[in-house]
Amino acid sequence: MSGQIKQVVVGDYGWIREQEFLHGIALCQLIPGATNVQLVTYVGYRLRGIWGALFSAVAFTLPAFIAIVILSAIYFKMQTLWFIEALFKGLGAIVVAIVLNACITLGRSILSDWKVALISFLSFFGFFFRWNVILIFILAALAALLLNPKGSKLKPPSHEELNPTMKKGKDYLILGPVIILVYLGLVLCYVINPQLTYLSLTLSKIGALAFGGGFTMIPLIQYEVVDHFHWLTTKEFLDGIALGQITPGPIMITATFIGYKLSGLIGALMATIGIFSSSFFILVLLIPHYDRLRRIEIVKTMEQGILGSFIGMLGLVLYNFGRAAFVDIPSIILAGAAFLALLKKIGLPYILLSGGILSILIFGFLK
Repeated sequence: MSGQIKQVVVGDYGWIREQEFLHGIALCQLIPGATNVQLVTYVGYRLRGIWGALFSAVAFTLPAFIAIVILSAIYFKMQTLWFIEALFKGLGAIVVAIVLNACITLGRSILSDWKVALISFLSFFGFFFRWNVILIFILAALAALLLNPKGSKLKPPSHEELNPTMKKGKDYLILGPVIILVYLGLVLCYVINPQLTYLSLTLSKIGALAFGGGFTMIPLIQYEVVDHFHWLTTKEFLDGIALGQITPGPIMITATFIGYKLSGLIGALMATIGIFSSSFFILVLLIPHYDRLRRIEIVKTMEQGILGSFIGMLGLVLYNFGRAAFVDIPSIILAGAAFLALLKKIGLPYILLSGGILSILIFGFLK
């Protein structure tokens, strides 16, 4: 999805420069939270400060939120998901094509020389053997310092580029009340359903502590909502992840599914706010400081290593998704067709819509 975001904000509309976008990827890898939500928030902040960040994050997650609420209502009412299973089987193959396209698109910009490519290759195996995510990022940054890869594609920003961000200092007068209102709302949910307060605050804690993107949050959430509090069964949790995978948004929209199980629509809303709010606040507070730090040559070099490790992470996601999705010939053909469509610059919504229809026909009715 990072490749799709880059295509829109850099290629199609030119809202920010490519080097600025890559800086954003590196920053989002260093902080907790869902990476793609953080990346969209970063772009919004670059364009319109705090308000731009807030509206960008909401706009990015809203379609997925609406979709998962509808699917959750169907799931918990009918307890049958044959068409969802058929849909996910095909869309899972399409997701592989999207990730492959992202690897190629971002790799062209990030893998500027063999040293960064080597860091990416070694990072892949670090992620594969389940090393600590933060440890891999630290090792990648240190490897970049030792190898000293060229950073020609990541030039330091000019004064004019930094000036819009520096002028946004007064926006923090807005951020304080927003933080208070969000967490006050989470606490007041106790009146509606005490379990919802515990869930929202637990998800907020996970969102503030889980590094490495949405996939790293899944085992933490499972421990809390399935093993500890027993709010969902294991099967329900796995089904929630499957539903989250087929929605047009971040994987951690699965939190909406969990909240819906506890308290319907209000539960879905508060759980969604809980999982994304902490990392949002961390990001907008760090951006101005990151601007100053990244002008230092050592920081720029370390940033190159972190970006290389990000490509390694994408490679592992591609590997895992491919193993799960390519179960038969039709799924491979569907992925190949989706990849060719992406190369032809066909819009992603059209690809997902046509792929979803074909998935239900092939894996549902025809089967």
